[in-house]
Amino acid sequence: MRQEDIVRMGEALFHASVTHEQIDPPSVNFPEIDYEDAYAIQKVLVERMQQSGMTLSGKKVGLTSKSMRQAANIYEPDYGYTFAEYCFPNGSQICLSRFIAPRIECELAFKLKADLDKPDVTLEDVLKATEYVVPCMEICDFRIFRDKVQRLIKDSIADNAAFGGYVLGDVPIYPEQVDLSLIPYAFEVNNRQAEVSCGAAVYDDPALSVVWLANTFYRLHTPLKKGEIVLSGSAVASVKVNSGDHFRCRFGRFGEVECGFV
Repeated sequence: MRQEDIVRMGEALFHASVTHEQIDPPSVNFPEIDYEDAYAIQKVLVERMQQSGMTLSGKKVGLTSKSMRQAANIYEPDYGYTFAEYCFPNGSQICLSRFIAPRIECELAFKLKADLDKPDVTLEDVLKATEYVVPCMEICDFRIFRDKVQRLIKDSIADNAAFGGYVLGDVPIYPEQVDLSLIPYAFEVNNRQAEVSCGAAVYDDPALSVVWLANTFYRLHTPLKKGEIVLSGSAVASVKVNSGDHFRCRFGRFGEVECGFV
């Protein structure tokens, strides 16, 4: 893609986030789009969001579980940035009008106490760099049409991996005290059980998902940094949000995360 097309596409995605009017995925008009193009578009979008007053809080990886990949019909992870203004306290009642086409996912969020600014990051590196982990619900949102046309992984990356927001739990989990792959997830939608899963559904271990993300962002020259919150990817299939919906995910002895939409 030409640089002017990349900038125009990133600007269009930002405009979609403001007007709440979805646009065609970049691959519709630029079928030759590659990973470098997709990340360049994402960078334009993220920079415009920062210029509008939003503050980066960390990074995210998505499409890490079988259920999420089947739902999206995309079979490799995507990645993007998160923003502090869209971090909500546990139990929040969230205004639905802040989003375009939101969906809820359930995952673990890693708070980093050290940089992961090196090549070939390992599982041991991630665990040593993690201050704590907390249960989390991610709100995915889509500036591009999700169902109208088939999205490619490059489209998802360009759309900042569909980041919309996140809700953090209250119980810190210390990786040296528990096997993250064994943490249970019991996801409820409007007080009815929707899906049961566990940490192993995410890359066999959510920390391995962070390993993948750390190495990906290192190659992109934007490594994971101390203080960032890293979303590791959902262990359950995403669920569409409607006004009045209530969502809760129970994480066994590590508490629960819940939110509603009004």
